Amino acid sequence: MWKKESLGVLTDVLVDDFGWDELTASSVWAFGPTQSNSNMLIDYTIADETDTKLLQTSRNSIVQGFQWATREGPLCEEPMKNVKFKLIGGEFSSEPVYRSAGQVIPTARRVCQSSFLLANPRIMEPINICEVLAPQDC
Repeated sequence: MWKKESLGVLTDVLVDDFGWDELTASSVWAFGPTQSNSNMLIDYTIADETDTKLLQTSRNSIVQGFQWATREGPLCEEPMKNVKFKLIGGEFSSEPVYRSAGQVIPTARRVCQSSFLLANPRIMEPINICEVLAPQDC
């Protein structure tokens, strides 16, 4: 999770350097699969349509599911790169047993992976460039 000071810095960088609007920049929940990778999870929920209190109680589990999904993507279990996930809604049970980490983490992982598959996923072929130096008399 982000500390309050680093959230302000992140928001400033996204707004000033990348032209994001301030509301979206302040809604970044996590990067994945670690805190320094290029995949993002952004909260796009509207307070009138989603119970934000229940959503916040499940936030850590959703982030863990997102990070698991980006670490082991649906294509060949390779890590995902440069993917932005937008959380646009959610309905949660008022019973805590149905909002436990054991329920939410695998569900968040499957949601991320299935939404990735519904987009246009692709496997990137690695390219290596090397230079070989050898003596002329061989």
